[in-house]
Amino acid sequence: MGAIPEANYKIITPEKHESLIKENGIKDGVWKLQAEAVIIGSGAGGAVVAATLAKAGWKVVLIEEGGYFNPAKFTGDEFLSQARLYRDAGFIIAEEQTLSILQGRTIGGSTTINWQTSLYPPDYVTNEWDSRFGWKDYGRQEMDAYISEVHERIGVHEVPPNLINANNNTLMKGGKALGLHPEVLKNNNRGCIGLGRCGLGCPINAKQSAFLTWIPDAIEAGATVISNMRAQYIQDGDIKTVVAEFTPDPYEKAPNNILEKVVIEAPVVIVSAGAIEGPALLQRSGLGNDWVGRNLKVHPTSTNFAIFEETINMFSGPPQSAVIKDGHNQDNTGYGYWLEVAPFRPTLASSLIPFYGQRQFDTMKKYPNMSAGIVLVRDGADGEANASVKWSLGRRKVYFEITPTDGKNLLKGLKALAEVQVAAGAKAIIFPFPDVEDPVPVDKNSKFDWILDKSIEPGKIAIGSAHPHGSIQAAKSPDLGAVDLDFQLFGHKNIFVMDASVYPTGLSVNPQITTMSVNLRAARALAQRKAEVLGNK
Repeated sequence: MGAIPEANYKIITPEKHESLIKENGIKDGVWKLQAEAVIIGSGAGGAVVAATLAKAGWKVVLIEEGGYFNPAKFTGDEFLSQARLYRDAGFIIAEEQTLSILQGRTIGGSTTINWQTSLYPPDYVTNEWDSRFGWKDYGRQEMDAYISEVHERIGVHEVPPNLINANNNTLMKGGKALGLHPEVLKNNNRGCIGLGRCGLGCPINAKQSAFLTWIPDAIEAGATVISNMRAQYIQDGDIKTVVAEFTPDPYEKAPNNILEKVVIEAPVVIVSAGAIEGPALLQRSGLGNDWVGRNLKVHPTSTNFAIFEETINMFSGPPQSAVIKDGHNQDNTGYGYWLEVAPFRPTLASSLIPFYGQRQFDTMKKYPNMSAGIVLVRDGADGEANASVKWSLGRRKVYFEITPTDGKNLLKGLKALAEVQVAAGAKAIIFPFPDVEDPVPVDKNSKFDWILDKSIEPGKIAIGSAHPHGSIQAAKSPDLGAVDLDFQLFGHKNIFVMDASVYPTGLSVNPQITTMSVNLRAARALAQRKAEVLGNK
């Protein structure tokens, strides 16, 4: 098992609060700190930025709403893990129940519980960033130095053949049989043995999550990292103030003496709280223009559960080792769909199967023989996505309705996925349509044109997401985005957004590598301007 980095023992967790209170003479549970940069969030964006600035000599304080977990606390219990490691216990629900989102909430953010898929967008995506929004030199070739550095730091490599499990092999086998082009994916790990626990936290520290890489890098360079502190608001000024409040672990009693609040003063604030909480934080702080929270992208995703005669055990082995991209670029628009699989464990699987009562119970008995194929859509084919985040009446709210072309692409993808699953040997398919009330028997003669006629109206199709991004988009002017091309909030000096929120269009790939690489570049550029930004300190 990979060792916990020595630096991580310096993470300020609730267990250390009492000694801090005594050592610093803290009164009323309020700890006041000064820094040169305060970073809010510790995921693929915040962790990279913290490490980069700290290595460049900045005094950095990073706060994270979630707790600090590692193999000592990881467990195979789905309910416990989701409550502790995921935002909203794994079910961020849109206001009209049109979408559910999976997102991490822990030290390391979603990198702690993601499925390791390591991709960078194709050139037609980054070309659109350039032509429409002014993003220059973000193509794969121009970004190679940053991407390669990220790959090296988190152990990115192609999944070896012996670890391609039965769930992913449905794409390999079925795709090849249909003349499609399934590809072996790259994952980020060192020493993976295929335990299949990625979504619950890797129990052997093989997956190179941010809490094993960039976070200890930051601490070793002098950064202060504090868990269980939720940023309540940011007060602007030459010296900004970030006020954060204690957030307890839902399954562990808090110590008797805790830091109830942390107040951090710094000339620079970097919001890396993710595409859901980031815009909500800025809105309740009264910061930013009306692009904050708009154009949320989610890669709308639906699932076909294919039932096979043989045992699949979809949770066993690396979660994602295969992808089919043939539907990626519909009619040369740059928009379309791609096919992957998901390692749904029983809790998630039962929540996604659109049956109830005895029918659901009887269907779940076939769980060992199920493969969960998923269709992901690059949203935004009709322009601005019809999704947003709003802070209203003291609560963060997510709104989502799939647009016509994105919905059409989703249905095309579900049809293609069904064909792949049949070609791989599926005997029945559970579709994500509530009005299809039983598993549909299938064979080599089955036709799926009927899927293209299904409704995409709310309530007529089950849609989820694990890739929220783009709700605080960067652009060349405030007419087109919320932050500038240095990711500085329009109208506010030295308040930056550095995470998956800044993308002006849908990514078309799983976000981890892009988020790390793009924000490594942004943080390095900011670090080089230290004297200017901090006033020649």
